[in-house]
Amino acid sequence: MTQTSHFPTAFQLVEARNVTKIFGRHRALHNVSLTIPAGSVTALLGPNGAGKTTLLSIFSTLTRPTHGAVHFDDWPPERAHQARGRIGLVSHAALTYGELSAAENLRFFAKLHGASDPAAEAMFWLDHFELQDAADRLAKTFSRGMRQRLGLARALIGCPGLLLLDEPFSGLDRASREIALRAVDDQRARGVMTVVVSHDLGLSAELADHYIVLKRGRIVAEHTGRLGTPELRQLYANAAEDGRRLHSENNS
Repeated sequence: MTQTSHFPTAFQLVEARNVTKIFGRHRALHNVSLTIPAGSVTALLGPNGAGKTTLLSIFSTLTRPTHGAVHFDDWPPERAHQARGRIGLVSHAALTYGELSAAENLRFFAKLHGASDPAAEAMFWLDHFELQDAADRLAKTFSRGMRQRLGLARALIGCPGLLLLDEPFSGLDRASREIALRAVDDQRARGVMTVVVSHDLGLSAELADHYIVLKRGRIVAEHTGRLGTPELRQLYANAAEDGRRLHSENNS
């Protein structure tokens, strides 16, 4: 079976420029600037409250920065919302409909993306994520691993140029994890930019080739190029120390 969706040109540039996000009196992000390399997997790392999910939400265009902007290719910032159809998002929730079957969910999203044959599109992704035997089951009956696989399938319908994943592998069994990892590698090979929020340094070392460490809403470390787990742990430890020093200086 072949995929029926049109493959849009992948983004050549996705860049945050001086992005700040303030919620009430809380500054979640402080002048964050970074470029997502084309065809890369970027790991967003950092402790709870570092701003990782906020930054991911801003890249998704679902949240607007208080100051600064995200740029997609050479589009002006006011057109950023038009990129939404080329962005796939998997959050803590699978963002699928529990009262619909797996096949119905994917057919629905395939129609939204204008697939010429939504049924064939749905079956392609069900096969891809080894959910074909559960095609007619209601999504609410799925295990966490199956729901996450269905959420990834939903996010990949329409062949996004940017894939955003918020802790997509937490709680998955080995089989589901391997299927999900393989899907991310497939998208990398297609030239898709992927950004993954994770607390798992071992997984991040295995998966990513670009690493960002956030601490209290600031980037305290960045590295481009594959790292082994020991090297990534050292980068993270050094960044945590730098973050503590920066916080101390800002409050002195």
